[in-house]
Amino acid sequence: METSGQIVVRLDEDYNWWLEPTTENPRRDSVMDPRQVAHLQEALGEYRPQGLRREDFEAAFTFYTLEAELEEGQARLRREKGHEMFALPQLGDDSDGPYFDFLDALAAARIRKLNATHSYVKDCTEDEMFSELEALAAERYFNDEVIHCFEQINEILEWKPAEWDDSSAS
Repeated sequence: METSGQIVVRLDEDYNWWLEPTTENPRRDSVMDPRQVAHLQEALGEYRPQGLRREDFEAAFTFYTLEAELEEGQARLRREKGHEMFALPQLGDDSDGPYFDFLDALAAARIRKLNATHSYVKDCTEDEMFSELEALAAERYFNDEVIHCFEQINEILEWKPAEWDDSSAS
């Protein structure tokens, strides 16, 4: 996947960056661009009071900066934190690893925030959220779709229970 701190990424027709598959890593992993990273860093700030830590986000990704544009829609990135960072999720096997730990921490913070800021008949639960998100994932699986990590994170940030109370603040 990574050779001497460098990776090659390609801009896809969905306007998202994806890791260029190699013989060492045949997977098509998503990579967030600097605009997406900056947006999430700002959006995640409102979840700090609910226990989400900046370290959770930073541990979930390996950060890269642009080294060279190779051809139209393809770039080489080098492993380094900088002003404009690309972010590659740190995936383990079978849905574990730092990225999935981050998703769990984010989901817990989202549920705590919803329960603290909205009046529901009963409190929201992580199980309820994950049940709905897993149904979406199963539909994508059967349609042979791969979700980009930015979209996956936003699904958690935008999740609302079925009994959403529109009169409350989000």
